[in-house]
Amino acid sequence: QRLLFSLLFIFFNASAYALDDPWMQIEKASQAARQLSYKGIFVYQNHQEVRSIEITHLNNGNEEFARIVSLDGPPRELLSRGDNVVVFNPNKENVFIQKRQGQNLFPAILPSNINIVKSSYNLRFGDHERIGGREAQIVYLDPRDEYLYPYKLWLDQEFGLLLKMMILDHHQKIIEQASFNQVALFASQDLNWFKPSIDTQKKYLMDDAPENITSNEKYCVISNLPTGYREVSHVTRMMGRQPQLVHQWIFSDGLSSVSLFVNPIPKGQKSRVGEMQVGSAHIFARVMNGNQITVVGEVPPITIQKISNSIQSVSAH
Repeated sequence: QRLLFSLLFIFFNASAYALDDPWMQIEKASQAARQLSYKGIFVYQNHQEVRSIEITHLNNGNEEFARIVSLDGPPRELLSRGDNVVVFNPNKENVFIQKRQGQNLFPAILPSNINIVKSSYNLRFGDHERIGGREAQIVYLDPRDEYLYPYKLWLDQEFGLLLKMMILDHHQKIIEQASFNQVALFASQDLNWFKPSIDTQKKYLMDDAPENITSNEKYCVISNLPTGYREVSHVTRMMGRQPQLVHQWIFSDGLSSVSLFVNPIPKGQKSRVGEMQVGSAHIFARVMNGNQITVVGEVPPITIQKISNSIQSVSAH
């Protein structure tokens, strides 16, 4: 009887804690996308682009493995092991291989450190809906200022896995969305699927991905970023058809990310000034002290401009 009362006490206290801290639901979703082994097909939509994508994800207790295959349009596969990501792009004759920096891909869009998101968004619960044959709890992440977009998430009630997500603008228009139409968990540790299913008779070619250049030079002074955004990456590399040295910073609020590019303008090359929109991405360009400054991201235009203006000084070349 004492054991029963003890178990009931633990259960009700845990339930009360979950109710007192609704962010536990987001924490659970973040862990589920990384710790569970699952396979499914989801539909991804960004602006006019709509694609069906198959994902297989396995966590063997030590590492994460994922294979993502585009089912529509030109064949394309992505294999990731931990933070190492390799993209396979076959064409008629060859298979181009490109290494990429790790990134948060659906359904693992939530950061492992939820406190980053908590500082910038308010959370509220919505209704329940069925997504891909599973019961889901709708959760809204409302930004605390105009520099972020709202998110609408559907979380699996049983396991917490993110089943559907929408990024909305400030007029509630859908900017980007992804949704499972089927998903299932599995327990096998077999990794035979962790390889690209492409023609082995073709020649494999590494894309001319620029190597990062290590530099201790303090090229820019950046301050007064939009609230919630932090620098997560800074590299210097050779880029462009006529390769030139480009500094790239990536800033993130834990969900969205923005890239800042700064490079000296070569003699005879026309500079770019102004703002434009390509699909769901906003671009803002300006010139400072002989340098081209370009900011790109799927965030509100005011955020792009503020990050551009956060450069207080830049070296002259």
